[in-house]
Amino acid sequence: MKKVAIHLFVLFAIVGCAAKEDPATVAAANAPLICEGKNQCELYWQKSQAWLATNSAWKIQTANDTIINTYNPAPNAATLGYQLVKNPLGNDRYEIIVQTSCGNVFGCIPSAVQQTASLKTYVKS
Repeated sequence: MKKVAIHLFVLFAIVGCAAKEDPATVAAANAPLICEGKNQCELYWQKSQAWLATNSAWKIQTANDTIINTYNPAPNAATLGYQLVKNPLGNDRYEIIVQTSCGNVFGCIPSAVQQTASLKTYVKS
């Protein structure tokens, strides 16, 4: 019985620490990041790389016209790793897809939602 109580306490402590994301932040993170035309797409791609260089705890491993990759997070690290892919949509339009990874089973600080929203907001500004 004592073990059950301890497990329940730990479970509630973990669930209680889980932060609820602001709906506006979630919407910004989930909104597609689409560029049109060579000039805007080059600018968005450059700003994406600059944001990663400034905000990621991990160095950029690969950066070319299609992908920007940081190194993967270390095991148990609470910092995000990133992969950005410039996906062609046709008619000189591209979507920049943001993928994150975290080495910590309890999540990363700041969260993937917060960081993705921040990146997309910066790129569009």
